[in-house]
Amino acid sequence: MNNLTSHLLLTALLLAWLPALHAADRPNVLLITADDLGCQLSCYGEKRFETPRLDALAKQGARFERFYVAQSSCSPSRAALLTGRWPHQNGQIGLAHLGFKMHPGQKTLPALLKTAGYRTGIIGKLHVEPVADFPWDWMSDKKLAAKPTQDVKWVAEQSRKFIAMAKAAKQPFFYYVNFFDPHGPYTPDVNQIAGIPEKPSKPADVTDSYPMAGMPPEAAAKRVTATIINTIRRLDTGVGLLLDELDAAGVADNTLVVFLGDNGLPVVRGKTWSYEPGVHVPLLMRGPGVEPGQVRGDLASAVDLMPTILRAAGVAVPEEVAGQALLPSAKREFLFTEMNFHEPQILRVQRSVRDDRFKLLLNLTAAADQSPVELFNLKSDPGERKNLAGDPAHKDTLAKLEAALQAWRKISADPTLDAARVKRWQDAATKWGRLPKVKAGPNMVVRIPEGELKLLD
Repeated sequence: MNNLTSHLLLTALLLAWLPALHAADRPNVLLITADDLGCQLSCYGEKRFETPRLDALAKQGARFERFYVAQSSCSPSRAALLTGRWPHQNGQIGLAHLGFKMHPGQKTLPALLKTAGYRTGIIGKLHVEPVADFPWDWMSDKKLAAKPTQDVKWVAEQSRKFIAMAKAAKQPFFYYVNFFDPHGPYTPDVNQIAGIPEKPSKPADVTDSYPMAGMPPEAAAKRVTATIINTIRRLDTGVGLLLDELDAAGVADNTLVVFLGDNGLPVVRGKTWSYEPGVHVPLLMRGPGVEPGQVRGDLASAVDLMPTILRAAGVAVPEEVAGQALLPSAKREFLFTEMNFHEPQILRVQRSVRDDRFKLLLNLTAAADQSPVELFNLKSDPGERKNLAGDPAHKDTLAKLEAALQAWRKISADPTLDAARVKRWQDAATKWGRLPKVKAGPNMVVRIPEGELKLLD
């Protein structure tokens, strides 16, 4: 029997086995995101404060030390999570509420699980378009939005209802919980919400401020840092209350829990950049198939979570999915990230690749203080301060990573391989940047006029 025949036989056996999984045999899935959370958890080395409930979750399952989002911007990151495809493949290359949207016909995680018999639910923001590609059986009572999830007691109460409905229907559930914390604005009114945290941190407690982008003087820096600490402490409490609901419902043992940040904090070279503070985020997993107490050092990407969850649920993974299942284990030599648009007028076309030690960034629309090509030794220079791209001693490493990055871009049909396309994106961003801003919540923003996404083709 040759290798091809063996592969086809194995595939046939797997496909024959998948439908045989009964509802009672399939694990529930609780997928939790934290908005703008980088590795600011004590289980990842945060020293300013503690996150006891998330630390406990890490000990009960697996903590991934080298997990990366696909793009350091909310909508593209979430679209990659929910399709298993890179933003430049699924089309969500910028923020959904400002006019960017996926290409039609994407296969999404909730849609596939719903077809397989799962009851699907969401609380908090989806932030991916078009919403029609996400068929939810249940949504929270309050208007589907981000900020209500800062009331973590309310999140727990709503979650109790959804879990009870799924149990009553004797269906496994897929529940997508999106906490707004620790997203800004970092104003004093979010230091405590619905009594959480019970004793908010104060600016006087801060000895080491986060290096926020465009940070004002030290007094303001301490105030902002204290507020961020309070939002993450509230998030920690909220996740704990959510896990308590699984215990109370008697479904904890048969629920795969996946927790991650959607991108890093808006610190210097963080959110909206492909540097480590923007793309390196926490991933914690607990439940069936996850050995407790693991610290995983393998390179893992957000595009891996859809195939991981589908495999755990006994659902076939679509061929077009770019990721690989992380359970029971996964091995990759290279890991990639990208950056495209954030807001319509904010364009940073970056492509990155890293291996076990080195990281290469290709800056296709380089800022004034950026080199077109950057190479960093992440082991000796985790802050990515010394560019080794011009160092003859690292020319072989540079060539290896450049070849890997170009191969990935070709295989994934990266539209920015076309220099003319990049120029059209730049022209569109400039055009949109001249549009009058409109009010959206507390912010004044630019929205893409209807029909103008075609400018990017």
